[in-house]
Amino acid sequence: MKSALFVDFDNVFSLLRQLQPSAAEQFARHPDVWIHWLTHSFAMPEPHAEGERRRLLVRRCYLNPNWYQVYRHAFLRAGFEIVDCPPVTSQGKTSTDIHLVLDAVDLLQHGTHYDEFIVFSADADFTPLLRKLRRHDRRTTVLAIGFPSAAYQASADLLIPERLFVGEALYPAQANVDSGPLTGHEQKGSDRVLNDRPSPALVGPPASAPTTSQAPTAPRSARPATASELSEIANRIWQTVDESVSPVNGGPLASRLKAEFPEALENWNGSGGFRPFLTSLNLARLVWLGGSGGRLLDPARHEVEGRSTQDEPDSPWGGEGEIFPVVKEVCSLTKAPMLAPTELRQVLKALSTELAEGSFQPSTTAAQVCSRCLSSTGLRVRQRDVAFLIKGMQLNGHVFGQGQDDVVTLGSRLVDQVLFLCAREQLVLDEAEVAAVRLWVTGEGAPAKVPASD
Repeated sequence: MKSALFVDFDNVFSLLRQLQPSAAEQFARHPDVWIHWLTHSFAMPEPHAEGERRRLLVRRCYLNPNWYQVYRHAFLRAGFEIVDCPPVTSQGKTSTDIHLVLDAVDLLQHGTHYDEFIVFSADADFTPLLRKLRRHDRRTTVLAIGFPSAAYQASADLLIPERLFVGEALYPAQANVDSGPLTGHEQKGSDRVLNDRPSPALVGPPASAPTTSQAPTAPRSARPATASELSEIANRIWQTVDESVSPVNGGPLASRLKAEFPEALENWNGSGGFRPFLTSLNLARLVWLGGSGGRLLDPARHEVEGRSTQDEPDSPWGGEGEIFPVVKEVCSLTKAPMLAPTELRQVLKALSTELAEGSFQPSTTAAQVCSRCLSSTGLRVRQRDVAFLIKGMQLNGHVFGQGQDDVVTLGSRLVDQVLFLCAREQLVLDEAEVAAVRLWVTGEGAPAKVPASD
């Protein structure tokens, strides 16, 4: 596949530096390493011939020479053309956008038919370019560090997940870490992640037991499930709900879990039934709907006609009716994890305590926060949700480990990041709705009086 690669160096490097400074240096000083991964290991957009490989016929790096001159020679050695883009405004704005767009459009008219255009940037200004390339029947692949807008992601054929790029492209020697399938739009880019590592989804009816002529074995004695088994079961349940377009029926889910974990769930880990066992897991984000068989849902994605999620007897959203509609709309649009207010504050408290007792480590802090939530309050929260919150605070300018990791400061940073994501997605919030977001995250302020929809 004939490809052209365009790297918005300032954008990728600055965002990586906010999240993982060592990864930013690796990206800037060793482009030959991730170029090899891009051409030899990463998936290609469909359609492509079996066995076909990506050929980077064009490699262009748009770089601010006033700030990043020290990284210039590494890209030259990796075969890049360097397009100097010095600041053109007092705020440091460069002309990268216009240079990149003009170069890409110019290649559309080139005698060589470029099948794929690869853009390394999270700048949503490139969304019209991606759409134009699609109209010309060209494949587009993007690397977007941080939180790319929904429109930007939807305009690309393939998205390189940030976790995959950092974990495998920048550090190929560590790429043998076990990982599992992604969810959502990231599936277009790869079938591997570095966090959460859920197992195959629980979909469809339970498989029939194979016939056998052997004598039945003696019944197994129930034993407690191990911590790792409970973690795997929790990930099974989360992933099932993620992949379902509607609430998940409890009966089929219980059958599949029991079939896959027969020993651990002999007596539902001592709970005596699926519903009490599910309650004992205390899974963040999920809500149980009572009724015939029961159903499990994610309030950010699922709705049930005639039922109000926050009014369910065991819902963590009980008593939060004033802010629930606002938070649901915000999380549905921005993809922020829709943790209930009590869950979100437990995570922030665990994060603050973790940082007070040790240093911030990009690769382990999220996992440590999850463990702390489980041990201190019994809340089982997903690592990717914690990682989303941590990354959001970093991209909003917070630097961990500088004595400002108290719950109040972390909550304020998170509110600012959520409001920024709303503005980027063109969701206009009025004062009452902003107050609802602030109350959701920090617990501060009066309940918002949001006008009821017609």
